[in-house]
Amino acid sequence: MDRRTLLASLSAAAIWLSISSCARLLPDGRLAESGDLGARSTSLTDQLAELADPIFRDYSEGRSVETLQAEMMYKGVISTRHGINHQKVNSLARHEPLIRYKGFYYTQTEIELYALAYLYKDRVSL
Repeated sequence: MDRRTLLASLSAAAIWLSISSCARLLPDGRLAESGDLGARSTSLTDQLAELADPIFRDYSEGRSVETLQAEMMYKGVISTRHGINHQKVNSLARHEPLIRYKGFYYTQTEIELYALAYLYKDRVSL
């Protein structure tokens, strides 16, 4: 392959990437993320039910739904009107240290959100 063909291919790839990233923009300039659009129509209860996983049973022991829910609301991660704010979780993930739990790494907010989901689902199923 000669230099000119290589440069033309790289230019075409760069143009394609820029166009495809612009296609993800909503009319008001916000990014459309695959999980966020559908999440707006789903209630907080349903979103927490989807996150509930028995692996977080040990972490959630000794914690209460009310305490975790208040902490998540204070951080702006959840609201009863809008559900889980995935952008806020992503934003906090850039700044919080990682915690190792059962072989995986989570931020404090993530692991507390999973614990809340587990406790909430356990409470609802009673």
